[in-house]
Amino acid sequence: MSQILRNGLTILRQGGDKMDCVMCKGLMEAKTINHIVDKDGHITIVKNVPALVCKQCGENFIDNSVAIKLEELLNKYSNSNVEVLIVNYIEKVA
Repeated sequence: MSQILRNGLTILRQGGDKMDCVMCKGLMEAKTINHIVDKDGHITIVKNVPALVCKQCGENFIDNSVAIKLEELLNKYSNSNVEVLIVNYIEKVA
């Protein structure tokens, strides 16, 4: 298992079905999270982002394919003139 940090996202490459948290070695479980980005005075909240979340410490990790789609989604809305934008990942990526 390896991780890459890219634009504030922790991207996880998984080699098997079960994974341990790289922070505390706790068990990871699939959930959805809210990803919040504060860039240039604009806040974007992306709801329902698929991630692995540690049952023990709460650290979350985003799979590489999800992170790429999330980055594309954030780039699409980066020129928005609103101060706070809320986007549903599942609706926009599906």
